[in-house]
Amino acid sequence: MGLLGRLFGSPRDRFAAEALRITRRTPGVLRVAYDPAKFAIAAWRDGTTSPVWIYLSNVFAECEGAGAAGRRERITQLVRIIMTPRADETWPQVRHRLRPVLRAETFGQAGPMGMVPPLSRAALPHLRELVVVDSPESMAYVTPPRLDEWEVTADEVFAAARENLQRIAERSLNRGWPDAGALIRMVDTGDGYFTSLLLAPGWLAGISEAMQAQVVAFVPDVNTVLLCPVGEGGMPSLFSLIESEFNEATRGVSPVGYVAGERGRVTVYAPPPGHPDHVPARRAQVVLAHTEYGAQTRWLASQYAEHDIDVFVAALIAAARPDEPAITVTTWTDGITSLLPEADFVAFVRDGETWGRVPWHEVARLAELTPVPLLAPTRYQVGGWPAPEVMAQLRAHAVD
Repeated sequence: MGLLGRLFGSPRDRFAAEALRITRRTPGVLRVAYDPAKFAIAAWRDGTTSPVWIYLSNVFAECEGAGAAGRRERITQLVRIIMTPRADETWPQVRHRLRPVLRAETFGQAGPMGMVPPLSRAALPHLRELVVVDSPESMAYVTPPRLDEWEVTADEVFAAARENLQRIAERSLNRGWPDAGALIRMVDTGDGYFTSLLLAPGWLAGISEAMQAQVVAFVPDVNTVLLCPVGEGGMPSLFSLIESEFNEATRGVSPVGYVAGERGRVTVYAPPPGHPDHVPARRAQVVLAHTEYGAQTRWLASQYAEHDIDVFVAALIAAARPDEPAITVTTWTDGITSLLPEADFVAFVRDGETWGRVPWHEVARLAELTPVPLLAPTRYQVGGWPAPEVMAQLRAHAVD
C-alpha cells in the first residue's frame, strides 16, 4: 500500500495528510515525512541536515469539532511557528518579550513518550502557567532546552514573564471600568494576553475595587475573559453559559469561576452551601477535573497499549443528583496495577463486586498513597488492596 493509501485511514491519519500538504507548501521546506508511531511530521528546511519535528497530538485534539477552515488555520499556524527559523537570540534580547500564558493542565503533554513538553508550572487546580516568546505574528512556547541556550533557570524565566505581564496588568487597571452592574467580556485578538491577567497578582482584586463589588472571572477559552460582579442572587445561569462555551471551544481553558483571594492572588470561586452559586460552582470544578483527567486517561492508555505496558489507567467518574453538588469517584480494583486519579471518593472492586465510597483523604492517609512523578493531573499507582487491617479501617470510613 502506498503512502496515500496508508494516510487516508483513521481520522488521525487524515489529519496528518492535511498537515503534510500544508507543511510541504510552507516556504523554505525541502521535504517532509510522516511518522505514524509518533503522530508527527519530520520536515527538512533549506540548508539543514536534520529534521524539525511537528507533533500533531495537541493540535489534533484542539481541532476536534472544528470546521475545515478552522482546522486548516490551526495547522497552518502551528507549522508557521515551528518552521520559522529561530534567531539565535541571547537572554537580554529575548527577556522583554516573554509572557506567561494560562493553559489547561494537559496542554502540551499529549505527545509520544520522550517528547519534551513546554516549560510549565502549576497555577490553579487543573491549570498550568507556561511561558511564550511574543512576536508580532505568533508566539513560541519556551521549552527546557532554551534555558541552557540562555544560561538561565526556570525561575528566572517565569519571573521575567511575570514582570512583563505586570506592566500589561497596570495599563489594564488604569482604563475606565464600569460600575458593579456591568457584565464585561474581553476578547483577545492575539496580542492582548487577556487570560494571562489572572496570573498577575492584584489584577482581579483591582478590578473588584474599581467596580466596587466582588468580581468573578471566567476564562472558557484562550482568548476570552468574562468578568461578572456577584449579586445577591448569584449567577447560576451564567455558569451554564460558560460551560457551553468551554465545551465548544477549540482551545478551552476552564469553566470554573475565579476570584481575588489573599494578597490579591487568584483562587477558585467556591461559595459555601446554601449560596445560590454553590451547586453550579462545584459542577464547574468537576467538569474541569473530568475533562483534564479524561484527556490524560486517553493519552496514557494509548501510550501504554502501544508500548505493551500492563497498567490500567483508572477513569475519573463524575456524578450529580438534582440540586446537589457534583462529586467525583474512581475505582481501585484488587490485583490490578492501576493509576488512580485524585477523586472525592474511592470505590473498591474485587471479582466484579463493588463496595462503598471512601473519602479520598482517608484512602490517601490509611493506604499511604504517593503521587507518581511527572504526571499532571496527579495520579497514584496502586496494585492489590491494602492489608486486611487497613481495609477494615477503610470500610469504617465508607459513606455508603
